[in-house]
Amino acid sequence: MQKSNQRLDTFIGEITSGEPSPIATSAESIEERVWSGEIAEIDQQTFGFYMKDNAGPPKIAMDDWFLFSDARIVTQPGVLFWKNGDRYYARRLDQEAWDKLLKAAKVTKKFW
Repeated sequence: MQKSNQRLDTFIGEITSGEPSPIATSAESIEERVWSGEIAEIDQQTFGFYMKDNAGPPKIAMDDWFLFSDARIVTQPGVLFWKNGDRYYARRLDQEAWDKLLKAAKVTKKFW
């Protein structure tokens, strides 16, 4: 599990703020929303699918959020998943946000 720090906490707070798109109903729509780059509300089943290694292990995990990436190279962006109470969300990060997250999390390795 990743060790938290003020810079990382601030970044996560900023990137997770905003209005989410509503929960999609079809599997195809859910995947489109997860990878859209916008904040997407998702169901618990989708959150659990990514969190429990079904799509590969989370790359960084904290109590209420984790990162998923299907890339082997650390610098390729992935998706931030988080929960707030009983609601679940996902947002694919663009390269700029991904780079900021890696810096805030103090990730120095080149490969997952």
